Amino acid sequence: MFEKQVTALTAILKDTDIQSYAGDGFWNIVKAVSLGDAGALLDSANDIKNLVFHAPTVLFWDKMQRYMFGTFRDYSEQVKMAEKFCLGNGDYEKFVKKQIHLINEINDDKKVDFFAQLTRCYLLTDMEDALYYKLARFLTMCTPEELEYIALFDYEEKTALTAMVSSLYQYGLFDQQEKEHGGVDYVLSGFAKALKSNSLNFDEGMGGRTRIVSYSQIVPLSIAEPATWEDLDRVFNDNEVVLNGNGAM
Repeated sequence: MFEKQVTALTAILKDTDIQSYAGDGFWNIVKAVSLGDAGALLDSANDIKNLVFHAPTVLFWDKMQRYMFGTFRDYSEQVKMAEKFCLGNGDYEKFVKKQIHLINEINDDKKVDFFAQLTRCYLLTDMEDALYYKLARFLTMCTPEELEYIALFDYEEKTALTAMVSSLYQYGLFDQQEKEHGGVDYVLSGFAKALKSNSLNFDEGMGGRTRIVSYSQIVPLSIAEPATWEDLDRVFNDNEVVLNGNGAM
């Protein structure tokens, strides 16, 4: 989008009650942002969609509409977004630009809903910016099926390695947990728990758990360190090697 259009959208998000644009009224925002004064010549949503926009742009605005109404449940929550940046209008405009780019990357309605939930959490809590954008990146990276799998997976549940778990493990959303008698289980990582509570399952509340709003609250993944030459030397010096049961070498 052009700079002027981003500025117009920023002003609408800050000063206008989004809920007043429900239904086809939302396309008044599109006229204000994308068409300027020329939009006054077009009266209906169909006029705008059919005569002005090509398909990818219409799809973008459909996602933006879903995101706006999913995020700003009422005007008080919409105001919270502006209040979060009240000391720096430049930071606020940067935030809106990032939202636009993220929404443009999302390719599924359910993922748009999850992003709206994540943004609501960001507005209503003290979630740090870095974690918010990290969790948003998981939403763009994962498939809808992977996100639903995490949403249905209990916070303290354990599982064996499966294709789904293997994929999510590569993303850092599952972690290994050693069993008492050897072997490992797979459990949700700190990032996955943050994604669940702050986005995928946000409406369910915390159930007594502490909300993860900062990187400092996330336990590092159990990543095996590569063996050094000193490690290998210690292994061979501390253990006898027996061949054919005929004594030590």
